[in-house]
Amino acid sequence: MTTTAAKRRHTHEERAEILREAATMVLYVSVVEIAELATLPEGHFGHGRVTGPVGAQLLAIVWGTAVGLAIAHWFAFRVAAPGFRGDRPTSLDTRIGLAQLAGAVMVAVISSVPVLVFSDVRAQETIGDVPALIIGVIGYLVARATGKGRLPAVFYGVTALALGIIVALVKSALAAH
Repeated sequence: MTTTAAKRRHTHEERAEILREAATMVLYVSVVEIAELATLPEGHFGHGRVTGPVGAQLLAIVWGTAVGLAIAHWFAFRVAAPGFRGDRPTSLDTRIGLAQLAGAVMVAVISSVPVLVFSDVRAQETIGDVPALIIGVIGYLVARATGKGRLPAVFYGVTALALGIIVALVKSALAAH
């Protein structure tokens, strides 16, 4: 294998790893967001009145969770763990951390849409559905990227969505006790 071919293969493998890490972070943040949003107190009363976080408070929860998880994950797995082994973070570790942060920001941006578009009541009712839909879409895209047909990919996406919701509900139930 020539040096150029080896570099291309190495670059392709790094790109694939970076994309996998970003997709994994999207799934991770989405599951945690489902669980967190499920535990928020809320109440809906007549005339559009609500209790619980709305507007800027709800956005702060979504963004703080997403960005905080990405930074904590990057620190734990790409900085601290290698540091304890005596390794130094590499430029690949930095690129992976940035890709993970981008994935988390994507979840936060998409999850912010109900808060920015709908009334407080409607935003509270729908915001928890957004990360579940993200999980389903990522599941579908992963299946398509691995060569699955549309119907099997839809099945894979729906299965991913269902499993993500189950994981989030279990996490939420355990956190409540």
